[in-house]
Amino acid sequence: MQRPTRRSLAGAFTLTELLVVIGLIAVLLSLLLPVVGKVRGAAGATTCLSNLRQMSVAWTMYSAENRGRMIDFVEFTTQPAVAWNTYWPGVMERYHVTADAMLCPSAAEAIPYKLGRGFGTANYAWNGKYGNLNSPVRYNNTVFRQGSYAFNRYLTADPVWGGFGGTNAKITAIRPASDVPVFIDAVHYDVCPTNGSAGSPALPPPSLRGDDLGPNPLEHWKFLIARHGRAVNVALADGSARRVPLEETYQLVWRSGWQKYRLDNLPKH
Repeated sequence: MQRPTRRSLAGAFTLTELLVVIGLIAVLLSLLLPVVGKVRGAAGATTCLSNLRQMSVAWTMYSAENRGRMIDFVEFTTQPAVAWNTYWPGVMERYHVTADAMLCPSAAEAIPYKLGRGFGTANYAWNGKYGNLNSPVRYNNTVFRQGSYAFNRYLTADPVWGGFGGTNAKITAIRPASDVPVFIDAVHYDVCPTNGSAGSPALPPPSLRGDDLGPNPLEHWKFLIARHGRAVNVALADGSARRVPLEETYQLVWRSGWQKYRLDNLPKH
């Protein structure tokens, strides 16, 4: 066997040098991974805003083609096709908003187990598979919808919810359009938050994870989730979409007569 020459030994790494190189690589990775995560999160948030704008366009097109009339609220019926096609998820499908556009990249996977009535979480989309039959999100045992967003139920042609004009409500009654949410990141497919006031604010959720809300959570708990940092993305009635910090979600105008105030009572996590 040929013994290594002095020259070959001089060109080889020592164990100490190898450990130093490995250590440097580990340090570089620890510095790069958070950056990569932030870049990925920013890209996902941009895609989410794009999804919301698509949905807002479809909502506007529906209203324009129906002489400004708002969407009908149909939650459960004995005729599955009515709820499936009439309420907002059916409208989105009619105007070619794809299933992928109904999913935020930060919650792109539907929850794989039953939570509440098919609720999602901050990191999971809601899943119609576990929702009620004959509803807008579950046609039968094999046909159902999944999504990461909720519709503002006050924007329906239904006087029960006391929104912007009831049965004969027109989209032109929605004012100020730049402050009225149409779609929002959420754990359920629609929301109608109670107002409260600055002196008696809406009750805070147990956490901002969305996984501990119980079977019948308060409506505003469904969107008070830390999906984009400590914020959610919102599509507004003027066609725009933006990131809204959770504390500022009650500074939007959810219905006529809404009292704006800041939510300063939210949990830290």
